[in-house]
Amino acid sequence: MSTERIRNELLVEWMSEQGLSAAGLATALNAEIGAVTGRVGRLTEGTIRKWRSGAIRWPQDLQRIALTRFSGRPATDLGFAHPSARLEEDAVLRRSFFTASVGATAAAVPLIAARPAVGTSDVLRLKEQVARLTVLDDQRGGQHAIETASLAGAQRALELQQKHATDRIRRRLYAVAADYVGLAAWCSIDACAPERAARHLDRAMTLAGLAQDSVAQFRIWHFMSMLSAQRGEHAQALAAAQASRATGAARRDHLLASLAHARTALAHARLDDHQAARRSTGYAETALAKAHDLPRPDWLAFYTEGELDGLTGVTLAQTGHHQEAEARLHKCLAALRPDQHRNRALYNAYLALEQLAQGDADAAVDTALKVTDLPAAATGRTGQLLTTFTTTLAATARGSEAARTWADHTHTTTA
Repeated sequence: MSTERIRNELLVEWMSEQGLSAAGLATALNAEIGAVTGRVGRLTEGTIRKWRSGAIRWPQDLQRIALTRFSGRPATDLGFAHPSARLEEDAVLRRSFFTASVGATAAAVPLIAARPAVGTSDVLRLKEQVARLTVLDDQRGGQHAIETASLAGAQRALELQQKHATDRIRRRLYAVAADYVGLAAWCSIDACAPERAARHLDRAMTLAGLAQDSVAQFRIWHFMSMLSAQRGEHAQALAAAQASRATGAARRDHLLASLAHARTALAHARLDDHQAARRSTGYAETALAKAHDLPRPDWLAFYTEGELDGLTGVTLAQTGHHQEAEARLHKCLAALRPDQHRNRALYNAYLALEQLAQGDADAAVDTALKVTDLPAAATGRTGQLLTTFTTTLAATARGSEAARTWADHTHTTTA
């Protein structure tokens, strides 16, 4: 048998069409494997490169079936050499994999290529994938691989527009495409990449409009408020937060209204309107107390009473109420789920700054050291906060034991 390495041009071409890097495809396939087995896969960027180069001509079983599920194509259509002895085995594996998916999702998700029409199962499959990417984002923060995989998901949703579908299914496909692009925008915001975020948000708003989906529109306005704040455009941040509050989704759902008020409060605080900030915070608390359990998109799972405490803490910090802000941040951190590594790192960084603002450099450094041990410590927003912490500590506690401890730690980790 020849062992000559032949570059897998079909896989390379497909990845290029989807805008997928090796790291992005590995992330997406690991999520597919995790959804069924309960454990995220261990595919690496290096493995994907070996697929492309031809060093690996036939992926492992779960990897192969995950690729088929993710791409909507059998592995042989993506350039992999299919050993004839495994034809029946592959068919059995494919049936088993998708049967397991049914057990997890209570909805059958057959291969798109197996039927000419587009239906609800296609939409559900896409929604499941964006939900898994959202979980990965909670754990890892604004990673470019997740952003890339999200854009690829949006492209798949839009490609389905070219197939036969009812108007209702077309709107749902536009909505899920908006969710994917919205997640890509969020990753860019979290990574402090405002130019990319702005491009994604413009596209996501168009898709949300085509979908006639006010929840998707709410999400985009919410992200626009965050992006404007990141750019220092606080009046625009306020306008975007108020626009999110005016959506039909926020008028119907107290939880969304609460989130809009919390974002409005923060915008008021950054515009030095402290009274309006307090008032909006009160509105946010009242609305959240009225919220009932309703079917909601997976991305909203982050917004709880603890998250409101965190946003309120940041708002109070902006208005100079540091002791009260610290108390709220402690409540927030106590309420976060164990897997929310990104938010834990972010709010601990805010907490360290509030402790420092009250002159407690020792406690502040202890808190900041906790941040550096978390998986998402290097993400853009948290990294910027730690940079601010380093500068402020040097200015307010120069020569102290706490300052030396922090300097030694940062020197060690960057050496």
